[in-house]
Amino acid sequence: MKNIFSSKRLLSSMVAVLFVFAASNVSHSGNIIVKPGGFDHFAVQLPEKVRAGEAVIVRLQAYDMHDNLITNFAETGREFKVLVSGSVQVQPSILKAASFMGGSAGINVTGNKAEAVMLSIFEAGGTVPVVTREITIMPNKLDHFFIQSPPSVAAGNKFDIKVIARDTYNNPVADTDIETKNIKLTLAGTAGLKIVSSDMVFRNGVSIATLMAEKTGESAIEVHDTATGSKGISAALKVMSAGLNYFKVYAPKEAVAGEPFEVTISTFDAFDNPIDNYSSSGRGVNISSTGQAKVSPSFIGQSEFKNGQAVVKLRYEKAEEISIVASESSMSQQGKSTAVRINPSAPESFVVVTPDSAVAGQRFRIKVEVYDRFKNIVRNYNLIGNDVYLNATGTGMLSPKRVYASEFVNGVASVDVVYDKAESFAVSASMAPKKEERKITVKEQKKEVSLPAEVKSPEKSAAPKPKAIEKPKVEKPAATVEGKPAPKATAKREKKSKQTVVAKEEGKVAAKTAEKKESIKDKKIAEKSFEISKVSLIEAKNKAMIIMNMNAPKANLEYKNRTESIDGKEWIILSLKPAVNKTKNLWKFKSVFIKEIHMEDDKTAGVLNIRIETMGKQFTFDINKVKDSLIISITAINS
Repeated sequence: MKNIFSSKRLLSSMVAVLFVFAASNVSHSGNIIVKPGGFDHFAVQLPEKVRAGEAVIVRLQAYDMHDNLITNFAETGREFKVLVSGSVQVQPSILKAASFMGGSAGINVTGNKAEAVMLSIFEAGGTVPVVTREITIMPNKLDHFFIQSPPSVAAGNKFDIKVIARDTYNNPVADTDIETKNIKLTLAGTAGLKIVSSDMVFRNGVSIATLMAEKTGESAIEVHDTATGSKGISAALKVMSAGLNYFKVYAPKEAVAGEPFEVTISTFDAFDNPIDNYSSSGRGVNISSTGQAKVSPSFIGQSEFKNGQAVVKLRYEKAEEISIVASESSMSQQGKSTAVRINPSAPESFVVVTPDSAVAGQRFRIKVEVYDRFKNIVRNYNLIGNDVYLNATGTGMLSPKRVYASEFVNGVASVDVVYDKAESFAVSASMAPKKEERKITVKEQKKEVSLPAEVKSPEKSAAPKPKAIEKPKVEKPAATVEGKPAPKATAKREKKSKQTVVAKEEGKVAAKTAEKKESIKDKKIAEKSFEISKVSLIEAKNKAMIIMNMNAPKANLEYKNRTESIDGKEWIILSLKPAVNKTKNLWKFKSVFIKEIHMEDDKTAGVLNIRIETMGKQFTFDINKVKDSLIISITAINS
């Protein structure tokens, strides 16, 4: 064993010597060019970000199995098919080896939709892809907002809207690209909307805002990015009325007992929106009053309502101040009108109140009360009624037999009468056929104008003409007193003097004629004018009546009214035509409604201006012409 080991060691030493000897005698050959081997795979280079709508280049490099770049790949003549999933487009779709420059080729990839797609490259005729890569297309920058809202909502309800931030290609924008502090939400339109919460915090490009509808109408919701100018507006959102909450009842200020008067009933929800669909959603309306009698009709059906409103003609027979009340049938919703003054209808009957006994020939007092056909006392009989005849059933004589209408106060006249027979009798009253009116006829007195004998009256001829003046004949006496003829200058002076006298007379006649015509014209105007002869005031707790007595010519009284504030004072101004003032120009009253009444004749315009200074309270006023009186009613508005 030991020998064998020694032999091996010797052999190894000899080999080593040989190698050293050989190394000392080596020589070098020329450079060897090593070419890449055959095609094995592609290396794919992708950009860091791919945004929607932006074209990018995907670069391919051909390598052999030892990862050597095949720079002469264009010489291989090979051909590849490029496929991509989703909506992305690639160019070219067929990639030829000739496209590879230095072993590298590019593919253009464009996609408008934010999505993940798969890029696959197949060798022509092959079914297994040579290479596949996933490409993620991200949304582009914020361009606009898309707002999702309900098409309609009932008043009083809360609702949500969805705000989606989108790029140019309608891709939801990444939250990192939205600055929440720059987002503003605004409302536009006729509907009443209130923003309950609008944090505008976006998650995955979507934000939620909460609003509340109050007023009916249509509105749009707009979102605006103040930094980028990006905007979005929703479709029109319609706010519909909620359920019935109350009625509004509109009635006239005054009506006549038993005669129809028009009342308007409107339906509203809790947000004061009219309920247009009450005809289909309502139950009908019960109608009542705050007075002692019943209103007719007492019910109207829902079909009477058009666009949430019904106009109905009512009747009420008791003369008093009432309000009309409308109530939903079998429900609690209701509404009430302002005060309506029901005036009595035309006077129809009288009640005479007498004492149980009296003494013949001595005065005793009776009362005459006037009522309409509904047993309402006619309180304004002094303004609208005729005189009243008193009739006795006995054989004696009752005096007086007439009670003038002006003696009635609040529908009652107290009269002291005398009866001359000691017997039992009864007194009745009846209305005179018509109210007798006292008329004053003013006869025109014609002035006689004395005219010169040679001048005709202008009423008989178109224009006065002076009589021709004859030249005085001058006799030629044999000799004058002094033996000299009259000089010609004297004759001329006498002729001129006579002509001057005639001209003066003509001027006087013309002036008197014009004055006479003007006087006649003024009298004719006066005959047609309403002359105010008396002003009086009747005042109650919340109402006052200014009564202006006037004549009643055969003409129509035209009047206009307005209210004005002058130097801090409130005025009612009336203009009457044709009318003149025959009383004092200034009237002062101790009243809680008015202070003064000024009356001014405007002869140029032919009107009478009446200025009524009020106390500055809230009031309404009405003007009525009742026979020979003009009545201005002023009613305070209750706060």
